[in-house]
Amino acid sequence: MKSFTGGPVAKSFNLNFAVLYDQIAAQRVRPTSLYASDDDARQVTEHLITDAGYAPVRLGGLDKARAVEDLLWLPGAAGHGSPIFYRFAAPGQL
Repeated sequence: MKSFTGGPVAKSFNLNFAVLYDQIAAQRVRPTSLYASDDDARQVTEHLITDAGYAPVRLGGLDKARAVEDLLWLPGAAGHGSPIFYRFAAPGQL
């Protein structure tokens, strides 16, 4: 990917429902946005995710970008077809 862009690369927001963006601020805790990035993109990716109202959770480097794609079924299944927020957090962080 980096060879095409000539700069830092990240993959995020694939598992978030755009239809819910206007409801993020009303949540008790920030919903999660999973992402994969090269090291050069980590800081700016986390900043953009946080600015959008989500809590960033890094899955790893770009070798994990495919894993983000492979999870596309999860939010739809968890919400039984309805848009959902999701949260991954360590104990005590909710």
